[in-house]
Amino acid sequence: MFVRDIMSSPAITVRTDTRIPEVARLLRAHDISGMPVLDETGKLVGVVTDHDLILRNAPIREPRYFAVLSGYIPLNLEEYRHYREQLRHTMAVTAGDMVEPDIPTVTPDTPLEEAMELMLNPQVTILPVLDEGEVVGVVTRTDLVRLIEQLEGAVDPDAILTKAEPILAGLLEIILYVQDMGAMVHFYRDQLGLEIVEPAESEDYSAESWVVFDAGAVKLALHGGGERRLGEDTPMIVFATADLEAARRILTERGVEVGEPFEAAPGVLVCHARDPEGHPIALEQR
Repeated sequence: MFVRDIMSSPAITVRTDTRIPEVARLLRAHDISGMPVLDETGKLVGVVTDHDLILRNAPIREPRYFAVLSGYIPLNLEEYRHYREQLRHTMAVTAGDMVEPDIPTVTPDTPLEEAMELMLNPQVTILPVLDEGEVVGVVTRTDLVRLIEQLEGAVDPDAILTKAEPILAGLLEIILYVQDMGAMVHFYRDQLGLEIVEPAESEDYSAESWVVFDAGAVKLALHGGGERRLGEDTPMIVFATADLEAARRILTERGVEVGEPFEAAPGVLVCHARDPEGHPIALEQR
């Protein structure tokens, strides 16, 4: 087996300028222990984990020193190193301030055994998965334990490969097709208190075709396009997938009628389908 067979994709990431409270909120909202940290160009800088947040808020223990002439020398270098790390975390304002750099990474084609060997190190709790320098997923201890649970209870271990074949990576967003964008933005932002993710700043949202809100575990997207679209009379449920063609092939084999893929936006591939009662769904690869 390879990393691509068990990795969580797409990865939930933060930028170096993401504030610490938002890092904590994302870890809690998505029930994860860590996230890759990206710079402004989307390149991996390191990871930030729940351990970093705990270290930031734990009581600070000053190292022991002994006096030499007019100076002080730490008695224990490990104590001193921990003290410096805790000070760095305590003074951090953004994810970039407390990021753990120089972390090991893997690729989708890395054998699973190699990933397990890297995670034998207690300090390695998350492995970013890079494909040509881009973060396409992560492998966590939870991913490995999920696989081990299947293997320990499997009568036919070869069946695990089929069962674990990735199709959907989770619910990505819910799209509402709206007639009055200004009124709907007022309702969801000003009355319900949801935060707008994109566009970040706008003088007049009534002129926007798309407005996306942070609704917790998934996004809520309002679409005010005038053209008729699948699902315009009912919300559309959008699922993320790391490989749209593979997901479409597998679902087709299972009897689901899936439409042809199309590029909804630069770098965003989408295909549509419907459930047995006609509710619209979409698969999206970014």
